[in-house]
Amino acid sequence: MDRELLKGSTPLLLLSLLTDGPMYGYQIIETVKQRTDGSYTLKEGALYPALHKLEAAEFITSYWQTQPNGRDRRYYAIQPAGASFLAAKKQEWGQFVAMVDGFVGPRP
Repeated sequence: MDRELLKGSTPLLLLSLLTDGPMYGYQIIETVKQRTDGSYTLKEGALYPALHKLEAAEFITSYWQTQPNGRDRRYYAIQPAGASFLAAKKQEWGQFVAMVDGFVGPRP
């Protein structure tokens, strides 16, 4: 898949995933891989900077949770501002898809 097509969509993807509930980094990477049937792999080098930007914008928050094995995991959760931003981005995405489909979709 052309990475340029996905470049600006990472915040939309991440916020959409986090509407399902809090997730930790590796879980996000694996969920993206599963939902795309392996056609897109979100790399750590792209994931964590994107999460930090969303956190700085107060769209998400993070917290540490100790696992039964004693290790700590950092979880990320969507915040109300992130949900509002996501709703606006989904609407924008729908308009974009409709516009592109007007060019590349079937002609009547």
